[in-house]
Amino acid sequence: MHIGHYAPNLWAPGGIAAYVRRLGTAQSARGHTIVYLSQTERLDAAHPETEIVGDDRDLFERAASLDLDILHVHKHVDLPDALPLPLVRTMHGHQASCPSGNRFLSRSGRPCNRVPGLSGCLWGHVVDRCGSIRPRRLAGGFARLQSEVDFVRRVPTLTVSHFLRRRMIEAGCPESQMQVIPSPAPEVNRVVPIDASRPPRFLFLGRLAPQKGILWLLRSFARLDEEAHLDVAGEGDLRSAAEGFVRKNGLEDRVTFHGWVDRERVTALFRSARAVVFPSVWHEPAGLVSLEAAAHGRALIASRVGGIPEYTSGKFATLVPPNDVPAFTAAMASLSRDPDRAAQMGRTGRQIATSDFTMDRFVRQLDGMYGSVTRDFGNPAPPSQFA
Repeated sequence: MHIGHYAPNLWAPGGIAAYVRRLGTAQSARGHTIVYLSQTERLDAAHPETEIVGDDRDLFERAASLDLDILHVHKHVDLPDALPLPLVRTMHGHQASCPSGNRFLSRSGRPCNRVPGLSGCLWGHVVDRCGSIRPRRLAGGFARLQSEVDFVRRVPTLTVSHFLRRRMIEAGCPESQMQVIPSPAPEVNRVVPIDASRPPRFLFLGRLAPQKGILWLLRSFARLDEEAHLDVAGEGDLRSAAEGFVRKNGLEDRVTFHGWVDRERVTALFRSARAVVFPSVWHEPAGLVSLEAAAHGRALIASRVGGIPEYTSGKFATLVPPNDVPAFTAAMASLSRDPDRAAQMGRTGRQIATSDFTMDRFVRQLDGMYGSVTRDFGNPAPPSQFA
């Protein structure tokens, strides 16, 4: 197939952009012809040629002129009255199930479980601070939510978890337009066994933002009696507060802030870790850190929120309620005292990542979705093949 992938900033260093580039490479290996469309130029000669587009109207005109079999978008776009070619979208977040798009109650630091609605969400914005309380921004959030729901009604949508799909259905998205295809694990060629002769190291990898749970992770780690070290890889608005907590509690020798790290350094941190910690306090749509841990053969301790349970197994992960400091501390203590168990959990996670979450499996499932969409393109009432 001749496939186009669109994201506004396709050559950003991580996130959705990295996912799209990896997917396109895998599809090319299966014989598809891939075209990348973006509003930004490629970074260097190592990146494939990119069709640079302006606004959404230009995107569809360019896609039609390229004679694509299908256009796969990874962000919301304004749809024309009549689609010029088959279109699918991957929904990576909560835009179609939450006016503020985050399902996070910032005042209490808890995930939001409300069904979106005017009264409940107004209460959430005003009392729980889940979004702006400025009237114009508040109204804009509800308008964006409705726009996202309308988008799903017109465009077959891939969601990254059953959790996300359920929340979108609650918001009014039609079940028949959505299919869940779990995201693939990264490909890690060489796994290094844990070093049981050294004190355990735990690895946090992510943004230092309130919803990622860095502060309650530090509170949990401060209560850990066993000799252990915490590596924190990432940047964000809470770095100063996190470093202040470490200084105040005398943890400078036990916690290292690495800041933003490149892929080579990330690999080194995984190899030195006994386990990965993933303390999110918002509803992660998927929680791909879980699969990174599994692919590197490392045990996982994570919050039981959002899509995370769908990407884990009790055989390689310990899931605890968000903000439950004693439970998180106990989970770290258990793996600190039992390196053999940590190693076995890591081996099991590796087996799961390389069998159940492979890129080949993902692309084959996506090929099936593409085939259904292209066959039904132009039908006034396509069948509910994605229920």
